[in-house]
Amino acid sequence: MAISVPPFLATDPAVYEHFMGRWSRRLAGPFLDFAGVERGDRVLDVGCGTGVITAALAERGCTPVGVDASEPYLDGARRDRPHPNIAYELGDARRMQYPDASFDACVSALAIDVIPEVDEVVREMRRVTRGGGAVASAVFDFWGGFSAADLVCDTASVLDEGMRTLRDNRKARPLVWANGQAEIWRKNGLVNVVEVPIVISFDYASFEDYWSSFSTGPSPVGQRVAALPAELRAEVERHVRAGYLAGLPDGPRSFAIIVRAVRGIVPH
Repeated sequence: MAISVPPFLATDPAVYEHFMGRWSRRLAGPFLDFAGVERGDRVLDVGCGTGVITAALAERGCTPVGVDASEPYLDGARRDRPHPNIAYELGDARRMQYPDASFDACVSALAIDVIPEVDEVVREMRRVTRGGGAVASAVFDFWGGFSAADLVCDTASVLDEGMRTLRDNRKARPLVWANGQAEIWRKNGLVNVVEVPIVISFDYASFEDYWSSFSTGPSPVGQRVAALPAELRAEVERHVRAGYLAGLPDGPRSFAIIVRAVRGIVPH
């Protein structure tokens, strides 16, 4: 029986902040340093979500536009991360309404991996960026670089065929492999392409803080765990708890996470 993989559910900004927004703030600095944006640049943030990267761009003296397909996330961004230099706009990253070469740079963090038509997005990011401008992206390394999610995903995969299908489909995408983004960037005509790993820390106060991030929420993993029958879900939680505790008292745990960032230049 075929098992479908649910799409990313971008409906509740508060849930996203708990799941990922708090860690995106740690990524913003090193990612934007790598992207090479400069004060005064007009920068498009593709898949801006709740506005973490967009706000960081504004703090650097850029004039950012954050575009996202989720109106609830944009509402959260406007409420929680307003700035006089920021415009948050509803739009489809695959078919953007901006004129050619209308931005000095284009960035996207932890977003393009949830869009199946990645090449369409990259072509649009290139199109709206001027010649000589940078196009940069960052996605999780799903081959060993996202241990916080893997503890749940791999454990549940032993017990549930649906989770196993989800895990295998996610790992099968070249986008999330080392140099996977770089290959897509070159294929779509960007030059001087560089991809690097960025390591950030996901720190959880307790097992409940950790488990609530991955057993519910917007990601396909959280949706799958939440949809399990109660008895199976409890069994998954029991095994994941044992892995989190590792025989020690409950309390803080820190996971080192690898985010792969790519940067390419639009040819003149």
